[in-house]
Amino acid sequence: MGPSRSKAAAAGLLAGGALLGLLLAGSGPTFAAPAAEQVQTVTLTPLRVGTASQSRCGPAASSGAGCVSFDGRDVRSLSDLWVVGYENNRDLGAKHVLQTVAVFGLAPLRGLPAGTTVSKAVLSYSEASTVRRSPTGETEYGILPTCNTGLGVPADGWDGSFDRVVPTRPAAVGGVQGATTGSSGAWDVTPQLQQWLAGAGDERAFVLRGDDESLDVRDLSMCLSYVFDLGLTVELTGQR
Repeated sequence: MGPSRSKAAAAGLLAGGALLGLLLAGSGPTFAAPAAEQVQTVTLTPLRVGTASQSRCGPAASSGAGCVSFDGRDVRSLSDLWVVGYENNRDLGAKHVLQTVAVFGLAPLRGLPAGTTVSKAVLSYSEASTVRRSPTGETEYGILPTCNTGLGVPADGWDGSFDRVVPTRPAAVGGVQGATTGSSGAWDVTPQLQQWLAGAGDERAFVLRGDDESLDVRDLSMCLSYVFDLGLTVELTGQR
């Protein structure tokens, strides 16, 4: 095939292709390529964090000095280390319950561009140490599983005070990774954050809880974890 015939054939193919394209375009709907997703990560630090605590002291510990728990109480006022757990002391007729409460501001997540959604939210913490005591009084130290085993949100009517145990209801979570001494733990709180953002209010709190929040004195069991470095990491997904 000579050059002139090759050019003619190529021109015919191009013309045929253009015609086929017009026919296809006219024969049904067209579809645009899906827009690429854009992912942005925002990390929120708490507006306030504190150890909420409440104690019950029996006659054997009726004086203030006699109703001191294992954590020593001083730690409850620290600004960078908090306590979660409980202590039973049958010998003194005493019970101590401690929670770590973290209040976050949601204002940075309000007024997002249209089509932007919270695709992931993770509440994380680091664990400094844990101490456990069996019901019969044997104490354990070292690398231990966290006492920080429950996550709640304050029940309606909470006044924001840390001077007693905060009434809670379970937080809506999608999963949990518990810590051990010297490591980090996290909750997937995506469903909880989505619920909050669907309603009003810019300050919301998470309550880190232990297994035993009853003020009834049971035996000599204890489980206390010291935590720090709380944060809420939020993944936002939108269209470019």
